[in-house]
Amino acid sequence: MLTRQDILLINAALQFWAEEMDPENTQMLKLYAGVPAADQVWMPDEIQRLRKQLSSARLKYAVTNASGTELLTTELFSTPQAADQAKTVATAQVGTLLLPDTTEQA
Repeated sequence: MLTRQDILLINAALQFWAEEMDPENTQMLKLYAGVPAADQVWMPDEIQRLRKQLSSARLKYAVTNASGTELLTTELFSTPQAADQAKTVATAQVGTLLLPDTTEQA
């Protein structure tokens, strides 16, 4: 489950990648992603777009079944702790939803 702290770390890593690595070097991406078939090229503006989306995303938490294929409640929670308290079975999981900031789309 992702938290706001996790998003901050991902954002920092993306910024480091944009500033210190050659985003067009697909060999570096293969090495760091651990995916031998990766051939994605990330341009600095794409990285900044992703960073902005992650920074402005609203995080909500949902309770799912053990396999993560069904919601066990229709309620979305503002904190992972609140979602965890709503679990009614021991095998339930808490998952994170990243929702776009609707104020930026207007």
